Amino acid sequence: MFPTLPWPQISRRALPCMKQGFQTVRILGIDFFNDHLDSALDFAHSKGGVILAPSGPGLSEIGNNPQYDEALKNADLNLIDSGYLALLWKRKTGVQVNRHSGLKFIKALIESNTFKAGHSSQLWVMPNREESESARRYLNQNGLPLAENSFYIAPRYALPAVEDHALLERLRQQKPHYIILAIAGGKQEILGYWLRQHLDYRPSIICIGAAIAFLSGHQANIPAWADRIYVGWLLRILKNPKTFIPRYWKARKLRRLLMDFNERPEPPIVE
Repeated sequence: MFPTLPWPQISRRALPCMKQGFQTVRILGIDFFNDHLDSALDFAHSKGGVILAPSGPGLSEIGNNPQYDEALKNADLNLIDSGYLALLWKRKTGVQVNRHSGLKFIKALIESNTFKAGHSSQLWVMPNREESESARRYLNQNGLPLAENSFYIAPRYALPAVEDHALLERLRQQKPHYIILAIAGGKQEILGYWLRQHLDYRPSIICIGAAIAFLSGHQANIPAWADRIYVGWLLRILKNPKTFIPRYWKARKLRRLLMDFNERPEPPIVE
């Protein structure tokens, strides 16, 4: 359900504006998806475009890389993945947003009949062969009999710009409807936006980072209850503290960044 806003009249458009046919809320100068999960899934199936789920540590770096900022501002759909962002926004404005993590989204996508029916029109971009094989086993066990040519092993991308002409050429030849980028946050967003700008058709470019690795067992298992109460980050730290303590420590800057933007929800547009 949509949260109650502190204005006398409320309509379905009250959170606070529409983009691409779904509700959005502007935070950090970015339009975030703020609607039901089914609307995001329908968008991926039928509309195409870049679908991002920026992490808290990634968002805390806004202003440091113009290519990253541009990707988020011009994405077709930005999921609110960061529980920390959702909590900070609630504390600042009193408004609870609809958070849908990348993990929640990709799990629902994999379970959808439309996605399963389109298994021959998917390309998964993976960080290495080991994670690719783990993902393929998991997907095969869950009704997606993907062939080897449904996976692409990404090279090591260097910031600030992220481009991959070999991947672009392969996409132009195969023309998959779903392109799932399961690589590092901060890079996948830039690559996804770059691909959208250079492809001659409009696929769904879905940037999910490590979400598939949570499901395949390659990274820490994050149960639905842990994702729902915003403690997935803690399970990742417990699994691999050396890697994730420094990463999530960076996210502390998100609070100051949110304060500096001085944003409030917009008054509702009553129909």
